[in-house]
Amino acid sequence: MQKQRLILIGHGGISKSYLKAFSKVPNAEIVGVVGRHAEKVEAFAGEFSIPFFGKKLGEVAKNAGATAVIICTPNAVHYQNVMEASRLGLHCLCEKPLHISPEKQQEMIASCKEYGVKLTVSYMRRFASHLQYIKNIIDSGKLGQITVVDVGLKYFRPKEYYYNSWHGTHELDGGGPFIQQGSHIIDLALWLCGGYKEVITAKMFQVYHDIQTEDHGYAIIHYQNGAIGMIETSTSCFGLKKEGIEISGTKGTIFANYSEIVTFDVPGLDPPIFSENAPTNESLFERLVVDFVQSIEEDRSPFIQGESAKTTTELITDIYYKAGEPIRSF
Repeated sequence: MQKQRLILIGHGGISKSYLKAFSKVPNAEIVGVVGRHAEKVEAFAGEFSIPFFGKKLGEVAKNAGATAVIICTPNAVHYQNVMEASRLGLHCLCEKPLHISPEKQQEMIASCKEYGVKLTVSYMRRFASHLQYIKNIIDSGKLGQITVVDVGLKYFRPKEYYYNSWHGTHELDGGGPFIQQGSHIIDLALWLCGGYKEVITAKMFQVYHDIQTEDHGYAIIHYQNGAIGMIETSTSCFGLKKEGIEISGTKGTIFANYSEIVTFDVPGLDPPIFSENAPTNESLFERLVVDFVQSIEEDRSPFIQGESAKTTTELITDIYYKAGEPIRSF
């Protein structure tokens, strides 16, 4: 079986998670890295013993005999990365979100289809066993008709996180915590609910950071399965790193975070017990990359396809449109 040879596009902090994850996949290896600055990309390649490096993907991919890429660039740059890689016949594992523009996402998906390459997006929370269990409970009807789905994410980011950075910019980040920190849990809500119908209302605020976009916001969503619920995202809650999703139906309620099921009240069912430890970022990255490699080897769709992942950006874009400009409170 051919060993998958991968190129990192971008070498920021998240790229190290992929280096670690792929080091545990016996039939795949990261053999190249591409970056904008020659000296920086050479230094990164040297630090991690990556044999091929440079500024041009085509050259590095050819020299390395690459079969796939991992895209770790800022959100808005994903478009040019996926378009170029797909035209070169390279399978694409793209960091979340797929892009900040619904229209460009469609072009990216279409290009991958045209050139016959796989496209997956790093919404790896979907691989968590307890969240897959909740998905099965919902789909089986054991929660009854889903009525309310509330999503919350309260983080804190120091001002330095945004200043002199692409974070919190319209051009590269595409927004604030809705599209950056919140996109994982928003993706989970959409995955569990089968998509959304409309954004009923939304408001955004700047409560702490002097940035272009929101650092705090709310939205009310009507989901495809009929549920109504609130999404709250923030990077202005000092001392907090809190996220969760609460699903209520006519037969029960489940509340979960990224690590575990916190509340399980479903008549006739005992709270589930999982043999494995709580999922970690490391373990979820491993499941993501293993699925990506297997989708290539087995010529099947990856678990998280571009078509599925694009809905998250579509919803967040609709939230931004409904909310208008952030309201500054300082």
